[in-house]
Order: sequence, then structure tokens, then C-alpha cells
Amino acid sequence: MTARERRLMSDYEQVKKDFAGHKNIQVTPIGEEPPEKYHITYFVNGIYLLPDGRIETLGRHEVEITLHADYPRYKPICKILTPIWHPNFRDEQICIGDIWGAGESLSDIIINIGDMIQYKSWNSYSPLSADAAQWAMENKHLFPVGNVELHIADYASAKDTVDIDLFDDNGTVMDDSSVTKEFDSDNNKEQVVTAASKTESSQDDNDFEITAEELAGIEFVPTAQRMQTVSHGGTVKKNKINFKTILVKGLLWAFIGAFLGFGISELTDPLTNESNTAKMMGYPYLAQYYEDYNAALEIYDKDEDKAASLYSDAMDELDKSYQREFRADEDELLDAMKNVTRVHTGLWSAVIALFIGLFLGIGEGVFYGSKEQAVKYAAIGAGVSIVMGFISGYLAQWMYASMLGDEPSDISAALIRGLGWAIMGIGIGLAVGLIKPEKKRILFCGVGGLVGAFVGGFLFNYICDIISNDIVVARGVAIVIMGILIGLGVGLLEQFAKQAWLKVIRGEFEGKEYLVFAGTTSIGNNGKNTIVLFKDKLVGPHHCDIVLEGSKYVVVDCGTPMGTIVNGRKTARQVLKQGDAIAIGNSVLVFNTK
Repeated sequence: MTARERRLMSDYEQVKKDFAGHKNIQVTPIGEEPPEKYHITYFVNGIYLLPDGRIETLGRHEVEITLHADYPRYKPICKILTPIWHPNFRDEQICIGDIWGAGESLSDIIINIGDMIQYKSWNSYSPLSADAAQWAMENKHLFPVGNVELHIADYASAKDTVDIDLFDDNGTVMDDSSVTKEFDSDNNKEQVVTAASKTESSQDDNDFEITAEELAGIEFVPTAQRMQTVSHGGTVKKNKINFKTILVKGLLWAFIGAFLGFGISELTDPLTNESNTAKMMGYPYLAQYYEDYNAALEIYDKDEDKAASLYSDAMDELDKSYQREFRADEDELLDAMKNVTRVHTGLWSAVIALFIGLFLGIGEGVFYGSKEQAVKYAAIGAGVSIVMGFISGYLAQWMYASMLGDEPSDISAALIRGLGWAIMGIGIGLAVGLIKPEKKRILFCGVGGLVGAFVGGFLFNYICDIISNDIVVARGVAIVIMGILIGLGVGLLEQFAKQAWLKVIRGEFEGKEYLVFAGTTSIGNNGKNTIVLFKDKLVGPHHCDIVLEGSKYVVVDCGTPMGTIVNGRKTARQVLKQGDAIAIGNSVLVFNTK
């Protein structure tokens, strides 16, 4: 093995040790061992100058380091692949002249570049970008832009340092006699100093800062002896249920919808009560009967005489209806009264279902980051739910009348009500499933809605028994519980139905989980995409697509300047595997599939 190969291997072994599981730096070797090229992803704050002169903070930076044929006699080629505004970065180049020395390991260079990105260190006197240098001098009060400590010194383990071959100008390995070690009292560590580096140091007093006084408190440590080893937690178990997704996308919005649905149903009850329903169905005398009868019930406890008078009026109206509207046909009268009650219950259920479906649709759109999609999903959710809500209310009332006797048991009444409400739950679940129509998803969402609504309906009578002094409050509690259970049921069953999904492990939406659907799942910052990363300025309007081709999911970049990075490498098209990390703008999403 040549001296250069030994150095490459030393760097490789040190990098593997230093950056395994590092929280803020991911290093990807490229090529055969020992690699001559590395792709580094930094998750630290840097800045970028927008065309309009504003400064944007960026949280992800891609760097490529090439250990060319003359390394380590000459500094490696360092390129930055993402936008940055910095005195020592320009046109993808990185100036590391002030931090380079043959004694610096590759790990040191990687750390130093990370500190440069954060403006913990920079050189404004011999910059690559004069404009950025002038700006840095005028705005040094803003620095550093990041405070991430990329290394933790551990001087007790100095014996674990890796031997590094140093080269003279002729390319031969230098022995210990040509290398001296000096102790840096400021940083409490030994530094390797060659004769050449001493001469270089004496000629250039640049300490990689503007002045010590101006940058007091900003620490620059050029050598890392021990790295952090905190796992970033990006790997997601294949069948893991994301309860945060269920809460944010299902439970929360279902609760809001149920609460508002109950409130609106109470407000609109005077418009949809049995009296107005009878008028709408063309029975004016029957409508007057319901009005007088309900009025008698309301004042019975306060004024029995007036209640009796109103009841007498109600019976007169019922007799008129019997004689004039139903031609003295008792069966026809009874059927009409039953139908009026069913339609009234159907309208009441439709209002509640409308709001639950509406808000679950809104939640779906908001979760995926699109106002346009939220309107579309809300329309689908509301449209399907209102129809199914009416049908469920109508059928529930029919079952009550036809399946229960005069004195049904509590369990029988609870079961019948649960079955009636379950139909409404199916409708709401189907509405959510139809937002992204996949057979398995529609089925599971429908089942989730059915189970949640059945439990809510089943508990209704028991809740009324507990809150017996106020039937309105009891009904409201039961409806809200039903809504929450529908949201929970739909969310849980949707989680079981998912085939592929993306878990955000870095970025503005960290912790969120997006389903990847059959066909094409588009990602960008435009509201027309399936997944909208709208807060990330580095994400293109239509950044990339994930396409299901047969049984494989393929990520396809849409020609964006920033590109799509998979496992640290820029790609135009790549088949995804379980656990692949996709970097899009400042966000990193882990791909998962069953």
C-alpha cells in the first residue's frame, strides 16, 4: 500500500468513526475503499442572498470533497452544491486555504467547513466573494447564524488519534524529526506543525476572524478529537402507527367538525323541526299539529292549563289533517307522520355529518400543506357526508320505529341507535377515503367511520342517563364523542391501510408523515402538489414526483436547480427502498414501505 493510500485509508477509518450517527453531519463515501470522494450533508444554519436582496436562512447544505491525486500534499477540492452567501464560498468553490494543512485530517476539514457555513469562522481579507465579504464586515453583529457545536473534545482519549502520514514537497513521507508538536494553550490541545506550515504561519497572521475584539465570544476550534454520536432517529419501523398524524389529521378536525355540527344543528333546528318538515312535504295541517303539540310540551311544567289548551288545538289540527289531507285514511296519516319524523331526523343528522366531513376534508388538505387542496377535499368531504348523514338519520329513525317495541331494553335501544349512527359514520369515512381514492384506503376509512360512529351512538343513551337534567348537553357530548371516535377510527384504519409513506425527520414539518399514493405523488411548494412544503424557499414549485411503477416506487426530479438528493447523492431518477433519505430543500424525508 502506498503512502497516499495509507493516508486515504486513515481518513476513511477516522471519518467512519467520527460521523457514525452524527446528528448534524452525514458523510457518504463515494467509490471503492478507500474512497477518494465524499458527499457531506450539513444540517446547520447558513444564509443565502435572495435576488431581491433579502437574506434567507437555510438549514441544509450539500458539500462534495475530492481527494485528488496530489492529496495530501495539496488541499482537497471542496465544492458546495447548495446556495450560500459567504465570503469564502463562490461558484460552488470553497476556500479552505486558511484552515488547510497537511496535518489536518479529513474529519477536521469537514468540521471546519460546517463552522464556516454557520459563520462561526470566516475570512473577509482574502475572500472568494468580495461582495459577501463586504456584507459580512457590515453585518458582523448577525453572526454566528448557527450555534450548533459540531464536535465535543475529549482529551482523555487523545491516545485514540489516528496516525496520519505527512508529505514533503517531493511526495515522500516525513519522519518524526521533520514534524514538531506544539501545545495550543488557547484550545488546550496539541497541534501538528511542519516546517512549511510554520513558515506559512509566520507570513500570514490571518486568524480566520475579522478581529478578536469584534468577534469576542465566537469560538473557533480547528481540530475535533471526539465527535457526537447521537442518532438522528430517521429510521421508521415499517408498521409503526403514527399517532401524531392521527391526532393532527383526524382527531383534531373531527372534534372541531362535531362540535360545530352540533352547534349548527341546534341553531337550525327551528328550520328543520317536524313542523317545518311537514310544511316542506306539503302537509300544512299536520305542520300546525306539531307546532301546537311541541309548544304544549314546552310549557307543561309551568302552565298546565295553557298546555292543555294548546294540546286541544293540536288535536284539532291533527283531525283536520286526517280529514282533509289524508281523506280519513288512518294508515296514510300514520305513515305520513312517521315519514315526517324520519326526514326531520335525517336533516338533523345531515347537518352534523356535513360539518364532520367538511372539517376532516379541510384537515386532509391542511395536513398536506395546500389551501387549494383543502377546498377541494372539504367539498368532497362535505358532499358525501351530507348525503350519507341524511340517509343514516332516516334509516336510524325507521329502525327505531320498526325494530323496537313499546318498552325496549336499554341495550336494545343503544344497539339500534348505534347501528343508525354507524351508517352516518360509513358515509363520513367514505368521504375521507374518496379524497384519495384507493380501494384499500376507501374500505379502511369506511370501516373506521362505521366503528367510531357505532360506539358513539351506542353510548348516547347512557350519556343521557348520566346528564339527565339537560338533554341538549347530553346530545352534544354524545355527538362530540362520536366525532372524536370517527376521527380516531378513520385515522387508525388509514394507518393500517398505508402501503408507502414519507416521514419528515428534518425541516419545518419534522415529525409529520405523508402517505404516498398509487399513481403519482407530487412534491413542491405549489398548492397543486399532493405534498406541499410551502414554507421552504429552496423547494421548487413542482420539485419532484414519487411514481408507482408496477410494484416499485420511483422518485423523479423535475429539473429543479437544488435537485433531489437521495442518501446524499443528487439524482434525476431513482428507485426507492425502505429507509431511503430524500433531501428536498431544507427538508429530509425518510421513505417507508410495507
